[in-house]
Amino acid sequence: MVNGNMYGCVMGSSTQVAFQLDDASLASIDAIAAGESCSRAEVLRTAVREMLRRRREEEIDRQLAAGYAAVPETAEELAFAEVSRKGLKAADLGEWADLDW
Repeated sequence: MVNGNMYGCVMGSSTQVAFQLDDASLASIDAIAAGESCSRAEVLRTAVREMLRRRREEEIDRQLAAGYAAVPETAEELAFAEVSRKGLKAADLGEWADLDW
């Protein structure tokens, strides 16, 4: 461990959690761990972080949708967005040019 960093992970405070899994789920986790050359715990930590990240994104999306529903874009804002989209599409953006603006 160097400067609190072990195996690419910053070590902070943590709490050990024990829970039960069905045999099929455990077998799937073991297969993932073997394929990724990591521990069961790391598979589970990764899954939990991903679930929490996804939920944060969904909450942000919900809040944005609620905000736009409460204060819809004006015709002028929509027209400006369309002009901007066309300008970006027409611009020489190299590798970005293939994006669907």
